Amino acid sequence: METASRSKVKDATVESEASLHITFTARGNGTLMSRSTEEARLEVAVENGHLVAHIERDGYKRSLDAEDADHVDDGEVHSLALTRTACGTTLYLDGYESFCSTSTLAWPSSTDAETVVNQPGDPQVHEVQDDNRELDPREILANAPAVSPYVEFAASHLSSRDAKCVGKLSKGTIRSRFRVRGKHQAGTILEARGEDGNLSLSIERGSIVYRVIVAGEKLCELEAHGQWDDGHWHDLVVTTGYGASALYIDGFQVARTAGVCFFGDVAHVDRVSVGQDLDGARLFGEAQSAMIYDRVLSDRHVKRLAGVDPLTTRAIVDLGYDGAQSYRIPALLTTRKGTLIAGADQRTSIPNDSPNHINFVIRRSTDGGRSWGPLQTVVRSVGSGLTGASATDPVLVEHRESGRIIALVDHFPGAIGQLNAVAGSGFTGNGERVLLDREGREYAVGSDGRVRTESGKLTEFVLDPDGSLRNGETELGHVEMFRGDPAAPPLTAVPTSYLWMVVSEDDGESWSDPIDLNPQVKEPWMPFLGASPGTGVCIENGPHAGRLVMPVYYSDESGSSFACAALLSDNAGGTWRLGGSPNDTREWRGNREASLYESSIVEVEGGDLVVFARNQHASGRVAVSRSTDGGETWSAVSYDPQLTEIFSQPNAVRIEVGGEAAVVFANASELLPFRGCGTLRLSFDGARTWPHNRVFNPRHYVYQSMAQLQNGNLGLLWEREWHGLFFTEIPLGWITESLNTLIKA
Repeated sequence: METASRSKVKDATVESEASLHITFTARGNGTLMSRSTEEARLEVAVENGHLVAHIERDGYKRSLDAEDADHVDDGEVHSLALTRTACGTTLYLDGYESFCSTSTLAWPSSTDAETVVNQPGDPQVHEVQDDNRELDPREILANAPAVSPYVEFAASHLSSRDAKCVGKLSKGTIRSRFRVRGKHQAGTILEARGEDGNLSLSIERGSIVYRVIVAGEKLCELEAHGQWDDGHWHDLVVTTGYGASALYIDGFQVARTAGVCFFGDVAHVDRVSVGQDLDGARLFGEAQSAMIYDRVLSDRHVKRLAGVDPLTTRAIVDLGYDGAQSYRIPALLTTRKGTLIAGADQRTSIPNDSPNHINFVIRRSTDGGRSWGPLQTVVRSVGSGLTGASATDPVLVEHRESGRIIALVDHFPGAIGQLNAVAGSGFTGNGERVLLDREGREYAVGSDGRVRTESGKLTEFVLDPDGSLRNGETELGHVEMFRGDPAAPPLTAVPTSYLWMVVSEDDGESWSDPIDLNPQVKEPWMPFLGASPGTGVCIENGPHAGRLVMPVYYSDESGSSFACAALLSDNAGGTWRLGGSPNDTREWRGNREASLYESSIVEVEGGDLVVFARNQHASGRVAVSRSTDGGETWSAVSYDPQLTEIFSQPNAVRIEVGGEAAVVFANASELLPFRGCGTLRLSFDGARTWPHNRVFNPRHYVYQSMAQLQNGNLGLLWEREWHGLFFTEIPLGWITESLNTLIKA
């Protein structure tokens, strides 16, 4: 997690581009290197087994805690690179990006200060190199040290001595480059035998299977479903250690399970074969090479062995940027002019959900995400900390004909959040704003701002359009303040959820004041009605073309059961109404498994809609429903067997691939036990099947929002839960080349 000095809110200006490269070996925590001058300080260290860089300059401080650059205390040689540009700082481990930040603080160079390394008790540093330019990611990859195998096959089997050596390994890595000669061909890629059982790696029906059987019991059966019987060469890797076993194909993780199973489990290995099983039945193809490592290779090592090109990731908003302690909840939109708008929660003092002080902010890019404009605060909330008001969970859409851009956000008054909101809209039946005094008595606000009692008697209070309450010329405070605050006005907002809309008519350069949609869409029995963050839909085809469809969800009277739904507008956001919910046809109140939370809606063939919903169903799969009438009604809920669900926000968008309509879906797909394993999936048949699936980040990854860029590539705005929001441009070939199907083809 990145930390920042609270006394300073902005970074010093970057003095120049720079890079730093360190080669090291660590067997525990400690400082790799440090440099200090009167103006600046740099320290790079191993903390809790992963890399951290501390940078200070002129009183500004940033700490880049690269939690995914882990297990570097394994006693092996690793390479670290830091690069700095006007866009920020990036940390690379073993050739691939592992963390990035908006920080542009200039660290001391080797000519400015002595480089302190190899102090007693610290990790061993082999080399430190400085450069006065940003190193290209491919250059960094080329400079990373290669990993060497423990044993390499030079025949169809290992020698007896080598077999005995690998038989002692309780963790490690297997790698083989193989192919079969055509569809449905199969066989054993590698097999080992010991006194207590056997270990095997095979291709079966196009899928890859890793098995360890001891005393007739399957200790491990890890299967990656796919179509790797295509006749092409594939780089296959199995890693087992650090509590898990994983399969990789062509540099990408394709399956993972808890538990470590390796040669040592089968005891006294006496034979290991490759390209055939132990009885001599040969693979219907060939294994070009095979090797065994006595270490658990990282995702970065596996990618380098397979020759995977690095993707470029930039931090957009992160901890410490503009003085905030957290940014979360990505929303990404490509406008018809090609501008990218990245929206987010700015959580100013603590990283919590509401109740918390949260602003809605954006940054814009007019060059496809290569650079980003300054931070714009679209909705600024009153208060601070846990008792502050909030504008959270943004969802963006553009009305394509008019170019009007609309953002919806949940608004909560001070100290209120989803779970302590009361039922009601906060408005009277005829749409007048309701305020409460400290005894809970209701007051109504007329169109002129004058405040009346429940009986209709005018008071001395006036509510200004910006939410400030006054008595004559005396300012009394903002009605969104926490009513328990001594500085709060005598009348405050009803403590419930509000759905706010802000509008831009100039491609996101400026935004309207918030418009409260509660009088139009929130029912009196609802404690909560809020946006599902990400992107909405402007229907392009069919009888409802031009309709805006925004994903929302609401709670029942108890506030503990939820239903997702669609908010609909047929006049470019001029008015809204609440459409149907997939839960309309089943009993969901009081039923945790039937609750549907944050969702994502995508248009498919003929203007039909598909919704994907977060849930806690026992199936562990994403809930799916379809609408053929523009979101008015929805089909019965099903749970897609290919879309794993860990109770985290989903996102789906319609894109074009080679002139063909497609749907790309993304979510955090595994509990590790933290939320992670961000995976993208591609469908060409209206989100019915997903023949292409690829893991983007196998470690920390939570929410995301996607948009197709003007150049046809995919823009992914994603979050590491506590670190901030990051933007990665993904070529479409990155996902279309994947043969991982997740279920049997």
